[in-house]
Amino acid sequence: MKTINNLLWVLFAGVLLVSCGKADYRKTPGGMPYQLIKGSDTQQIKEGDFIKVHFTRKIKDSVYFTTEGGLPVYMQVAKIAQPYDISELWTSMKLGDSVIATQMLDTFIKRDPQSVPKDFKRGDKITYYLKVVGVFKSDSAARADYDNLNKQWLDGEIKTIEKYLADKKITAQKTPSGSFVEILNPGTGNLIDSGKYISVNYTGTSWSGKTFDSNTDSTFQHVGPYPFVAGTGAMIKGFDEAMMFLKPGGKAKIYIPSVLAYAGSPGSPLIKPYENLIFEVEIVTVQDKAPVQPRAPGSSIQPVQQ
Repeated sequence: MKTINNLLWVLFAGVLLVSCGKADYRKTPGGMPYQLIKGSDTQQIKEGDFIKVHFTRKIKDSVYFTTEGGLPVYMQVAKIAQPYDISELWTSMKLGDSVIATQMLDTFIKRDPQSVPKDFKRGDKITYYLKVVGVFKSDSAARADYDNLNKQWLDGEIKTIEKYLADKKITAQKTPSGSFVEILNPGTGNLIDSGKYISVNYTGTSWSGKTFDSNTDSTFQHVGPYPFVAGTGAMIKGFDEAMMFLKPGGKAKIYIPSVLAYAGSPGSPLIKPYENLIFEVEIVTVQDKAPVQPRAPGSSIQPVQQ
């Protein structure tokens, strides 16, 4: 799998080639400027195809989203493209092609002011760096490719965590999907079952050691046990599975591969895309059923499923 670093080098080389007439400079029907850097493949992208893409989106000089160091994104080529949008590009591209595309925020403001995120400002320029690395004719083929790539990635993250635990001589149990649970206090009673309504105290730490959220630290402004129904997918998978290894009053550290957490969309600047995470948790309460009106979750980066 090629990294975005390689992709950006290819695209930078493509920009240099534009002045030599070896790369195309065009505008989409919706008026979006783009530079096409052609690859060597001949497979044309068509409406309805499923494509695998590495891309980076920048606002001015800041990276807003990237697949750098992580997995590509998969999407279907729509029959009707949105004007002034990257969806206009797909059917003009082939497998292996790369594109640099730009959008001016003022154009979006003029067309639909309500659709512009608050963080964006008038005069901002959005730049996309794209490379098509796969084309599939069916959803099943794209899904099989995704599952295979995702498994390879997860296997690598599991090995990283296993080495970390071995180096620090930490004993931990492995969940079915690949998180690791270090029991700090076993608690009492029965293990938590799927469907139980539980509340937990937790602190989330990035693999680089930064605390990104906690409901026991007033700095994060939501002190108090966090309630949810265990084993129902309401939380990130790596966290949710670990609950089945705990008892009422139990405490543990959970080591979670990024693929079982937030993957490439962490939602917090304190978490890098595709960064493994560590949660320290305490089971505060366990009930058979949720109250009629459970307390609403806070607005922080809690370990909920996104």
